[in-house]
Amino acid sequence: MHFRKKQQSVSSYFLGGKVTPAWALALSIVATETSTLTIISTPGLAYTGNLSFLQLIIGYILGRILICLILLPAYFKGEMYTAYELLQRRFGSTVKHAAAGMFLITRALAEGVRVFAIAIVVSVALGSGDVYSILIISGLTLLYTFEGGLTAVIWTDVMQLLVYLGGTLVTFFVMLGLIPGGWEGVVAVARPKFTLWDFSLSFHIPYTFWAGLIGGAFLTTASHGVDQLIVQRLLAAKNERDGRTALLASGVIVFFQFLLFLLIGILLYSFHQYHPQSLAVSSPDRIFPAFIVMYL
Repeated sequence: MHFRKKQQSVSSYFLGGKVTPAWALALSIVATETSTLTIISTPGLAYTGNLSFLQLIIGYILGRILICLILLPAYFKGEMYTAYELLQRRFGSTVKHAAAGMFLITRALAEGVRVFAIAIVVSVALGSGDVYSILIISGLTLLYTFEGGLTAVIWTDVMQLLVYLGGTLVTFFVMLGLIPGGWEGVVAVARPKFTLWDFSLSFHIPYTFWAGLIGGAFLTTASHGVDQLIVQRLLAAKNERDGRTALLASGVIVFFQFLLFLLIGILLYSFHQYHPQSLAVSSPDRIFPAFIVMYL
């Protein structure tokens, strides 16, 4: 409710009054593109593979650079409240409404999956069941968004990021302490998993440098350059320079965030080698939650 008093205009509600610092916008962008599924499933990639997924993040950073050079200057020519106002200026209201409608439909479908994933965690923690957990999450989210506008959303994002990254770091050091020999013990059994680069041109390998660079760049240009979910945070920057700083900084943060998640996966693999009976799970995606439940 603290942010409710600051909602004095359309700009303050939808753009936070354009006073949010760039660092907070950067953290909000990272939190927005990171879901429960990301936190749970990314360690599984390193558990079954290696660090090659990080090559995709190089493409994410390239995509951000392209957005800063091509799209961001256009967004800051006059005050805009949505990404689709630019389409209206260039192509008319029909294109704007079509793009906005597509965003609402696809976002509703995507967020439905994310809300359900969070509801599973809430259900386990509170014993409230899936349906009531979904209602609790949706109700609280609607409340702070409706009352506080974008400002409340951004600062909630910042707090969420600090919580999940802080929890992941705690898990990292707890797990490292449970592995015989610590980091040396990890390297001893998981050295091949520290492989990062793959410059092959094979279409049968999911993560190569070229696939990551091209695919990651296209994906990020779409998700961060024209998707209202991210663009609204860029539009909330004080000026184009702050928007550019926030977007590029978010790319650096995302790189180290995914590195942390992947290292968690390598530690889980090492832990399992030393304690093969400790984490009996049916899927790599379940091994990180299983460790948290059993050892934290």
